Amino acid sequence: MTALVSDFGVARLLMSAGVGATDNMGNSSANLLFGSIGYIAPEYGFGSSSSIKGDVYSFGILVLEMVTRRRPIDDMFVGGLSLHKWVKFYFHGRLEKVVDPALVTASRDQSQDVRKMWEVAISELIELGLLCTQESPSTRPTMLDAADDLDRLKRYLNGDTAGTFASSLGISSSTIGGDC
Repeated sequence: MTALVSDFGVARLLMSAGVGATDNMGNSSANLLFGSIGYIAPEYGFGSSSSIKGDVYSFGILVLEMVTRRRPIDDMFVGGLSLHKWVKFYFHGRLEKVVDPALVTASRDQSQDVRKMWEVAISELIELGLLCTQESPSTRPTMLDAADDLDRLKRYLNGDTAGTFASSLGISSSTIGGDC
């Protein structure tokens, strides 16, 4: 798979000796976590090492950000509220609650068929973003599963209306509890 987007919270665990900070820390084996705030998976805050599932989380945040036009570090996300929790709380199939108003406005001038496809596509992107940003890494899909879901969505938008949108893992974010 070829990466087309990079450095959006792709966290790496680097030995501090590699960044020259050991003199100040007094510990040559100290590890530092580097990544973009808001895109780093929550498990990294609990001392977990970097993983592919952390990259899945970062990808999910990017998907939610594109659909909502809200950054995970916006001022509204304080006191334990995150982009994931905000979308999950307000979405419930009501696109106008979470989708970027410019996207909603642009869809209004389209035919009924195009609006329906738009609603399906945006809803599925939100579902994928929520799946990828689950708190527990073990419940997140793999990047291959996420890519498969995006491919099915692409086929649907190209006219394959027989496509289904259940996650490759057989789960949907609307059936996942305890994350909000």
